Amino acid sequence: MYIVVVNPEAGFGKSEKLFRLIQQDDHYKKSNCRAFFTQYEGHGAKIAEQVAEMHKEQLECLIVVGGDGTLHEVVNGLKNHSDVPIAFIPAGSGNDFARGLSLRHKGVELFRRIVTNPRKFAFYPGVFVMNKRHKHGQQYFVNSIGFGLDGAVVAEANRSLYRGWIRRLRLSPLTYPLALIKAIRNYEPIDLDMRLDGVSHQLKQATMVTVTNHPYYGGGMKITPRAKLHQSKFHILIIEHIPKWKILALFMLVFFGAHTRIKGVTEQEVSSVEIHANQPIPVQVDGQSATCHTCEVKKSVNKRWVYRSS
Repeated sequence: MYIVVVNPEAGFGKSEKLFRLIQQDDHYKKSNCRAFFTQYEGHGAKIAEQVAEMHKEQLECLIVVGGDGTLHEVVNGLKNHSDVPIAFIPAGSGNDFARGLSLRHKGVELFRRIVTNPRKFAFYPGVFVMNKRHKHGQQYFVNSIGFGLDGAVVAEANRSLYRGWIRRLRLSPLTYPLALIKAIRNYEPIDLDMRLDGVSHQLKQATMVTVTNHPYYGGGMKITPRAKLHQSKFHILIIEHIPKWKILALFMLVFFGAHTRIKGVTEQEVSSVEIHANQPIPVQVDGQSATCHTCEVKKSVNKRWVYRSS
């Protein structure tokens, strides 16, 4: 049995259109597929958890058709079922996990290969806990978690009015760059106390700190160029205090991974990160925005298996 979780809103409706094409394919009918549509934020996690509990013995793979946010929900829904394989058919606006996974095929062709000749790939998701006693407790991320300007930009990009005109003008590839220009005007640097692998660091008036599982971010930017999805460690990017005009120049270089050569920008490997701030700071997790005072980040000890095309 293959369970397909579809977010019909992902990619401004692209996801549902793609699923309808998959549904008409002969392999869909032959492979005992059953589909569920998400209806609200967090629904993907509930679907995944219920499916794993009810059909685990018959479940060959859980296929996600949507964006990185949908995949984030499904991975969290399966946090107690790490042996259930996942496949990702990207249909969102960013699709950075697909880039990190080096998917060679797309759409219907990718679906066919997943059900006929899949190849398993193992990676270790990130684990985080915000504010220590957060109501959701320990959560997972597949792409990145970022603090400071990173979180402020994502919050701007996710505003309903902003997303509305981006959709009407068909400018989804420019979502992050346009949100950056808008967010940077009112953004204030942050003071952070950090522990990287247990070693204390203080950042004064920092621009942002981003922890990643793979290089890609914001729809194709190489935020941590040296990161690899299969690694058992994170890569962390730290941007110290720099003028706002220089931030714009820096992000033009991010698409090429050349920003790490700029003074005040560092990339390094770490196994654990602790963030402490005296005031609420903006944060993003796999493209979802929030705020926090503290956050603890580490790698999961359990591998997550992903099916990808051969």
